[in-house]
Amino acid sequence: MLFLVVSLLITLSGLLVAYAILAKLHTLSSKGTAIGSSGFYGAEGALNMRVEELREVFLSDRNPSGTSPSSLDQCLQQSNLGSGDFRCKVASFASPDDATANILAYSYVVPENNGVATQGTVPPGDTFQGLNMLESRYAISAVSAKEGASPDEVIAMTEMVVKSRQIPMFQFAAFYANDLEILPGARMDLEGPVHTNGDLFLGANNNAPNGLTITGQVTVGNQLFNRRKNDNSTYANGNVRIANGAGTLINLLQGGTGSTSPTTAAMTPANVNASWGSQVQLGVEALSIPTISTLGVGGNYAQQADINFVYAPEKTGVNVPGIGTTIIPFDVTATKRDALGAGTSTTLTNAQLASLRQPVLATGAAVTAGVCTQVAEPTTTDLTPSQIADLPNALRRAILSQTTPVPFSAMGATLNTAPLNATNGVRAVLETTLGTLTTAQRNRIRSYTPNQIAALASGCFISAPIQYRDPAATGYTTTGLSFVNNRERDGGNPRTMRLLQINLESLTVWNFQGWYLNNAGTGLVSANQLLFTTATADNAAPLNSFQNLGLAASDTSSNGLVFHATVSAGATPNPNTNASPYGFVLVGGRQLPGLAETTNNFDPTGLTFVSDQAVYVVGNYNTVNWQPASVLADSLNVLSRLRLNNDFQLNKASLTTAPVSEDTTVNTAFLAGTDITNSTLTPGYNGGLENYPRFHENWGGRTLTYRGSFVSTGLPERVTGRWSNQVYGAPNRDWRYDTRFNNAKNLPPLSPRFVFLKQEGFSRNFDQ
Repeated sequence: MLFLVVSLLITLSGLLVAYAILAKLHTLSSKGTAIGSSGFYGAEGALNMRVEELREVFLSDRNPSGTSPSSLDQCLQQSNLGSGDFRCKVASFASPDDATANILAYSYVVPENNGVATQGTVPPGDTFQGLNMLESRYAISAVSAKEGASPDEVIAMTEMVVKSRQIPMFQFAAFYANDLEILPGARMDLEGPVHTNGDLFLGANNNAPNGLTITGQVTVGNQLFNRRKNDNSTYANGNVRIANGAGTLINLLQGGTGSTSPTTAAMTPANVNASWGSQVQLGVEALSIPTISTLGVGGNYAQQADINFVYAPEKTGVNVPGIGTTIIPFDVTATKRDALGAGTSTTLTNAQLASLRQPVLATGAAVTAGVCTQVAEPTTTDLTPSQIADLPNALRRAILSQTTPVPFSAMGATLNTAPLNATNGVRAVLETTLGTLTTAQRNRIRSYTPNQIAALASGCFISAPIQYRDPAATGYTTTGLSFVNNRERDGGNPRTMRLLQINLESLTVWNFQGWYLNNAGTGLVSANQLLFTTATADNAAPLNSFQNLGLAASDTSSNGLVFHATVSAGATPNPNTNASPYGFVLVGGRQLPGLAETTNNFDPTGLTFVSDQAVYVVGNYNTVNWQPASVLADSLNVLSRLRLNNDFQLNKASLTTAPVSEDTTVNTAFLAGTDITNSTLTPGYNGGLENYPRFHENWGGRTLTYRGSFVSTGLPERVTGRWSNQVYGAPNRDWRYDTRFNNAKNLPPLSPRFVFLKQEGFSRNFDQ
């Protein structure tokens, strides 16, 4: 995605917030020491006030905007105040005596380059060197004068030009709001920058080259250690190496202390500077990281999303024509936006929502894309040509008419078997739709499976785009969507989560060739492009990919698709506590619905999925037709595809020995909450960066391949269980920073960023 139009979910540093690259103060008039000093204090105060206001603008997820007065005189005379963030403002301040009373400060802001930021790279030697940035300059003018004074009676004038640098956080291998611990058992190579606002604890079980190697710039808010945080265990010299500016790997212990003897003490700043220079910086001013609350319904992501999912388990039955009374515990709103983010929202009807919970009959391009495998066509003896032609749509209507979701596994069962043969079930509705049938015809049709009928249309079934836990279920169930989370506890017992599952592959197919019942419930309506507009087929994209076949989204708002998922505030239990039982499952994510870069498409778009609840990524993710991607959540869980049952639903019981996993590859940036070692909630180890994704399986001998970026926003707000409660076997970790994020256009949609603003210098002239 193009960096120039990435939206602002940003963080800011420090107190005064800006690079002051020029500060000019002029004494136009002074009426004695007291008045002159007060005048300067007032003008300086006005400058600081306006800089702080700019900071607050960035924190509110937007860029400063408005118009400025055309001159200082217009501000003083209040003849042209300007508008917005740049307008003229007047402030009063306390004075020590009557002689200095009623002094006012007038200020306004002039943006450089009409407020348009310049894309660039942070220069070598600077904090966060080499990263992509957007740089802006703002000239702030402030004068002080007694109330009612004329323009030529100004006491003092100050002027400051400030510079802001907006830097995407997904350009870091790891970016933590709190202490960061990287203590891998197996070899780990981190190729990107590493930042923490707190202390950094580094260690590894093995010596070079099989230990921990960091080749990006390291910036630390406090101190750097070569030990564990939870028990002070130390590590031998050579187990951790960090590259200097020339790329030479230097042992952390020797370079940081001048000795090869293990120590629990912090690395010495002078030694660190001598060994690594600007490549390792200690005592960096802390950056404010967005909290999980920014991911909620009131935040920028929810407001700018292209599709909003709301899990509403409290919903009761509604009457849907052609279906009857049914419970649909979720809502979906789709917004088709233009390049500036404006658009019209469409809330899906109950008939459309009901369709999303049923298996989808894929045909044509979807089958070519490999979303399902077509079975052999059945024998059609006894059937007329019109009956053969009508069967696929009659089956679609029969499935859509059901009051509860039809299991995906039933697509391989004959119509004569449960649950398809129930009263008013799929078989009954299908036969009614077809009309009068002979006994031979009826028996022939009843011998078919839904997948065989789909084959008559050269198609096959895929699982439902949206699946959910049975609203009537209590505790773990061996069937259906059911997941026991050992890490989260209710009265000491593992918590059975209430999850909404979203199948990204099925959702893409449904948007292209799904159907739903019409208002009368008697016919079918196409769902084509109901959720998003599809792009023209791209012959330069990988063969048979969604992009190649014309199923991918053409959405360019915020430079790509943004999906937001939350839980209704009316749900019980309350989803907005630190014991939330809710979460969202992402399956079918091997191929995302966005656009990758090709010779026909210079600007890749991709997908950002956001939730203020826990998110569970299941199976391979973004491995076909790679595109910019990120997942932002309260907490982040990764599971293998083997945790899906025959109905393609996440299902895992609480076991003393977690289920066996399989090799899995995930290519996406992560932003989520993590625990803090030795804190009140986590009295022991938090698992370190190596356990940033929460595991629930026995990965023994299997590999989790990860390419992306880890950003920790602090503590989770919805699920706060301890790492020590988890039941899992760790995977072999083939984890690396995704260097494709170094190219600004490859950053995911609405990439979160911080604004690095720092005052470098300020001088004051005062002529008594």
